[in-house]
Amino acid sequence: MLSRTALAGSPPSVSPPSISPDDKLTLRRMMRTRRAALSSAQRHAASVATAKRAMRLLRASRRIAAYVPTGSELSTWPLMLHALHRGCEVYLPRVPRRGRRMSFVKWDASSDWRLGAYAIPEPDHPEIVGARSLDVVFVPLVAFDANLARLGQGGGYYDATFHFRRMRRHWHKPLLVGLAFDEQRADDLPVERWDLHLDLVITPSGIFRRPA
Repeated sequence: MLSRTALAGSPPSVSPPSISPDDKLTLRRMMRTRRAALSSAQRHAASVATAKRAMRLLRASRRIAAYVPTGSELSTWPLMLHALHRGCEVYLPRVPRRGRRMSFVKWDASSDWRLGAYAIPEPDHPEIVGARSLDVVFVPLVAFDANLARLGQGGGYYDATFHFRRMRRHWHKPLLVGLAFDEQRADDLPVERWDLHLDLVITPSGIFRRPA
């Protein structure tokens, strides 16, 4: 498995204006607006560039998870299609009817589709795995900072699903990798004790890792 320091990078930061550390709602609204302001052509180019950087992680991975992009989120389709071509097993999250811990459903040529929670499409496939069975998880986000704190949509599903990662002193799989536009980087995110930190964040301009 790839080490945490193998893909270090320090691309230039693009940060929003200062904001009250307690106002997550305002921060989410502002970052979504910045993301939505990108043109379709810009979002497509950014998704392809990010996928090319992320493809390096597939060399040492058998099972990966990603997400179905909605709205103005960075698209994962180029990355997921490349992963299938390389022979990786690709899984997508299934939001539970109760609770916050997601499972992951296989996506391949035999998968059907159904509408899941929040009207997000989910593959319909008999093979379902838990979070601990994955090698790399590509995670959506609204914003991230230099410490790789993650601001999500607010549902807490990723925080709850990967809660076990916070209990470890040393890194173990799955590798948690955020995918984002450069415009989604913030100076310093407000962080609660249960908030998820990522191992890497990949943007069109480079790869960020957590400070040593």
